[in-house]
Amino acid sequence: MKDWLRRVNLISELTCIPLNDAERTGHLRRLYLDVISRLRNAKGAERPASVAAAVHGQMRHSQGYSVAMLIEESRVFQVATFGALHLHQSQLDQKKVLADVIVIADEVDSQLRESVRSLTASETNIGRSPAHAARFISWVPVE
Repeated sequence: MKDWLRRVNLISELTCIPLNDAERTGHLRRLYLDVISRLRNAKGAERPASVAAAVHGQMRHSQGYSVAMLIEESRVFQVATFGALHLHQSQLDQKKVLADVIVIADEVDSQLRESVRSLTASETNIGRSPAHAARFISWVPVE
């Protein structure tokens, strides 16, 4: 998370929204837990949409983020995650690491899709209650 924050703090497109470190990183733990859960699931198992990612999209909408900003955050999430794998590669099972990287990339892309859906749903529900938006997001089908 420190590496992610360091990288994000170098991107003026993201830092133009004034957030403290806790506001900027508060979603990361839940997103990483979703990645870990996905890695532990059996291959081919149904994967539910990330609630953490949907909440993240709503939160970033309320903070003034655009879709492009969400995409940039997600890119940095992948770079930081893969950087950590590279740093600790000697501790990883080399027979599984490439397959795990594929799963991680797929999960992060799925999280981004949910965050974007949530952010754009929030844009179309301006003036409605957060509870209404949460009900809408929970019903959005996953392709």
